Amino acid sequence: MRQSLLQVAGGLLVTFVAGCGTLACQPVPLVVAAKEERSRLEMVPTGGFTSQTGRLEEVRVPQAVRSYWVRAKDDGTWYPISPERYRTVEVGDTVELCR
Repeated sequence: MRQSLLQVAGGLLVTFVAGCGTLACQPVPLVVAAKEERSRLEMVPTGGFTSQTGRLEEVRVPQAVRSYWVRAKDDGTWYPISPERYRTVEVGDTVELCR
């Protein structure tokens, strides 16, 4: 009985590891056709205060949040990229990104 439980547990572990392997990053090289910096306004928490009723209230202020994107030359899809890579990559360069 114990051996069959170990076999079942081993089988589940193998299945789990194999399933997670497909979710891992598969770096694919793509040629950058365009770069774009996008910004949006978000309400960001900056602290809190105690209201007249004694409740703790959150203080939120508007703040510009930037995101950086590159467009693939082959299919025209936009991909997010880190600010550091955005600064170093130029149009026409090849970049490896997860798809």
